[in-house]
Amino acid sequence: MRDLIGTAPPMPRGGALALLALRVLLALFFVIMAARNLAGDERMASDFQRWGYPGWFRVAVALLQVAGGVLLLSSSTAPFGAALLTAVLVGAVYTHLRHDPPATALSAVAFLVPVVAILVLYRPPALR
Repeated sequence: MRDLIGTAPPMPRGGALALLALRVLLALFFVIMAARNLAGDERMASDFQRWGYPGWFRVAVALLQVAGGVLLLSSSTAPFGAALLTAVLVGAVYTHLRHDPPATALSAVAFLVPVVAILVLYRPPALR
């Protein structure tokens, strides 16, 4: 079972602390964005409607963001959170490229890069 759970490879203490800080900051960002979404932020709600998504989809995305953010906080669940958030962010990039000027996708890409880095760093040993 341990081979199925990823852990970051051994690294200097400074690198481990930087990785922990990145995970915590990303978790905070996604939980805050989800809270805005769940609170019915007018701009977010109108964007989801403009993109053609049903109202429940906005709530589903917010719940996935909370789950992914919480999972990022533990090194043993970080790869699962990163995988979940990668799916959300790929969807966000696709949505922005399909419905908005291409430059609007850059913010989603800016978060996708560190989330994928966490996914790669914490991949199971069998995949290294």
